[in-house]
Amino acid sequence: MVRLCVTAEGPTLDDLVEEDFGHARYLLIVDPETWEVEVHDNPKERTDIGHGIMTAENVARLGPDAVLTGYAGEHGRRKMESLGIRMIMDEEGTVRDAVEGYIRRHMSVERK
Repeated sequence: MVRLCVTAEGPTLDDLVEEDFGHARYLLIVDPETWEVEVHDNPKERTDIGHGIMTAENVARLGPDAVLTGYAGEHGRRKMESLGIRMIMDEEGTVRDAVEGYIRRHMSVERK
């Protein structure tokens, strides 16, 4: 079973992918085979810096195989890399769009 974490502006599959990883309001865990969704708030301390690292730590607690997001700064990317979680950036549109794109690009290849 693959677990995807999608940074999102809202709590549903039809909400937009968050453009900024560190400032994501929601972290949606999606099973791309069943489309089951777990909705998690992305709590962050009220600071001007460190949001990427805090978000990466929040994501890691959810145990995804990969993260789909719009953009992540260097600190967030490095933290995800150090945790062994694949990060896929430049996602646009809705959470559903991002997951469907992941399925087309990655899962058909993995199943062969």
